[in-house]
Amino acid sequence: MKKVIVFTLLALCSTICLTSCGDEKKKETNTTVESNNQIKEEPKSESVFKINLNMVIPNDDTIEVFYLDYDDTTYSYKTKVTKKVTGSSKAQDIEVLLPKDIFPYSLRIDFGLNKSEEDVVLNSVDMSYEDFNMVLTAEEFHAFFMPNQYINYIKETGVIERKIVDGKYDPYFNARAVLRKKLELEVR
Repeated sequence: MKKVIVFTLLALCSTICLTSCGDEKKKETNTTVESNNQIKEEPKSESVFKINLNMVIPNDDTIEVFYLDYDDTTYSYKTKVTKKVTGSSKAQDIEVLLPKDIFPYSLRIDFGLNKSEEDVVLNSVDMSYEDFNMVLTAEEFHAFFMPNQYINYIKETGVIERKIVDGKYDPYFNARAVLRKKLELEVR
């Protein structure tokens, strides 16, 4: 009888060790305790910083997002994500995904590579990463991003007037210090 108990305990311990230690490809999970004290595991969101721009862009164009990682000091083409957009007179969601496991220190959003001076309308911006989520209206966007000299931004309506200045065209918004601070506090 004693041998059966020892053998059963040994088999149980072996089973626990094999099932809890051997699977390296398990998805990370968040554990929550429900009101009836049952443990429920939920899959952890993927570690990709997503920027969803809800916009009206009348002509085909390209949106670029430059990001600074905590090792970077200046924007470069190595830290740029490009998204081609099909023009439409209706609002559309434009999703830009940064590389996996990048939580940016700062952002710069370029609104168009085509030298079009036609206005675009920014309705909202939604940024998310795992459990971080930040939604900005057109007016709130102006509090966190500053337009450069190639843009006249009407924050009440979200209209982005793009313009050529001295033969040059590079309309973008750069993160203000308040956004950089917010991202620093929220870093994952």
